[in-house]
Amino acid sequence: MSKNKSTKAPANNNFSSPKYWFTHFNLWVLKRIASLSSERRQKLGNFLGRLMFKLASKRRRIATKNIELCFPKLTPTETEQRVRANMMATGQGLVETASCWFSDLSEQRANTKLIGKDNLDNALKAGKGVLLLGFHMTSLEIGGCLLGHHYDLSAMYKPNKNPLFDKAMEEGRLVHLEQLLDRDNLRGTIKALRKNKIVWYATDQNYGGKTRVFVPFFGIQTATITATTKLAKMTCATVVPFTQKRLDKADHYELEFHTPFSPFPSESESNPEVKDATMINQFLEDYLIKNPVDYMWLHQRFRTRPEGEASIY
Repeated sequence: MSKNKSTKAPANNNFSSPKYWFTHFNLWVLKRIASLSSERRQKLGNFLGRLMFKLASKRRRIATKNIELCFPKLTPTETEQRVRANMMATGQGLVETASCWFSDLSEQRANTKLIGKDNLDNALKAGKGVLLLGFHMTSLEIGGCLLGHHYDLSAMYKPNKNPLFDKAMEEGRLVHLEQLLDRDNLRGTIKALRKNKIVWYATDQNYGGKTRVFVPFFGIQTATITATTKLAKMTCATVVPFTQKRLDKADHYELEFHTPFSPFPSESESNPEVKDATMINQFLEDYLIKNPVDYMWLHQRFRTRPEGEASIY
């Protein structure tokens, strides 16, 4: 694996300042979690999920609303059960993050299965770079870090506003990844793709802004960013959808490379960005119908609405 690096300029901060004491404590807790056995980590994740369901009322309401909108045939009882399961999965994701940042993931790596590997290998053989299209699943953090032990992987991310937390996040991820790219660093992303690198990138959250179109997601007009089309057009990179799945047994995972989108960008003469965004949302919708629990339903995915339409939340 190449020398790990970040494209972000270094910051000079006095992390001994009292304003960082609580962050230091939180990071100490994460280190302690990472040192636990796999069984204890799994139990802790479930406990955190149950606690979140009871105490995080705002997030519980958001998840409930999202699941009601996307799965309208569920009864109220079934919806509540799915929200509970989703928060349990979110708790597991928090615990997995500790392992990612403060361990080498040796146990998890030994129990990880790669599916559809030929899809990624053939895309690399094309020599134009691979835009690995990820999605915000609760196992997102560990999925990317595990993949970084099989392939040199660059990942786009949003820096944290807390510089100490951001430093820990960056250093922890770079144990497993080749490179981190600030999501606003378009030039760095293009450069990596033109070097035939794999760049992990996700479009499935509500980022607001002007570079988006409204296309269906579970039948709801959803703001979807168009940067995937632009990056593919500028670099001729192959777009390979990527998902990760947490299995029932502790520290067991599946990473799957799906069939590349083709043609991508689409050959639509009128509005290829709309057609491409629709294709991406449809792929995710089809996946979530089969795997509904592990998505980040706590996020306000439908926050931005078409002009004149009332807020969903």
